[in-house]
Amino acid sequence: MALVESSRDGAVAVVMMAHPERRNALSRDLVSELLVALQAAADNDCRALVLRAQPGARVWSAGHDVDDLPRDGQDPLAWTSPVEHLVRLVRALPFPVIAAVEGSVWGAACNLVVTCDLVVATREATFAITPAKLGVPYHTAGIAQFLSALPRNVVDEMFFTADPIDAERAHQLGLVNRLGDDGDAMERQAMEMAATIAERAPLSIRATKAEIAVLTDARGVTSEEFERLAALRRAAWNSRDYQEGLDAFHERRSPRFTGE
Repeated sequence: MALVESSRDGAVAVVMMAHPERRNALSRDLVSELLVALQAAADNDCRALVLRAQPGARVWSAGHDVDDLPRDGQDPLAWTSPVEHLVRLVRALPFPVIAAVEGSVWGAACNLVVTCDLVVATREATFAITPAKLGVPYHTAGIAQFLSALPRNVVDEMFFTADPIDAERAHQLGLVNRLGDDGDAMERQAMEMAATIAERAPLSIRATKAEIAVLTDARGVTSEEFERLAALRRAAWNSRDYQEGLDAFHERRSPRFTGE
């Protein structure tokens, strides 16, 4: 069964996550199919792409598939992880990617939305980055992407509380470009925006997107800073709290973190 469905409307590609049984969790299999679909669009003269869930979805994506998280201290958000490949590909594609969001967005899926060039959402959509609920130390590049999209104090709030922000607030903060009253209105606005982009000069847009990516990359860090950050993340991955976060998720209870 395909977990991702693709379609074309002229120069506009639509890539749809279609695994509602797992709430479109970013499993290795789903991410693998997303990578193939996005690359296929790039290889076939796409000028704009809409990334969405199924119509009527209550969850756009539940984020990193918890079943894929390791219990041996390995870093699932390392440079080589499938989710990181996906985020980097979205950033590197030569055309704009529009996240068309209906439903809630969680964890690494929120990072994916932030990485997209434009966001159109329903008024009922919500966005949450949830590593603090699992004891996960989020990676530096991912945090930098949030800081490029949102004010520092908002990023602090989202990461420290793990509570969702609603679409209205996300729109006020500039994360969401346009709001639709319902799924149909959201879809219409996303496709109209994509069609407008597809009519513009593709080489100009490609150059501009590349320049924006370079200018919003995180600043360079010293080797000492890198080692310090890596040590902090290793400590979190190897902690009892991380194991407790996974256990609590699977047992459907609130975690009891001790800081150990």
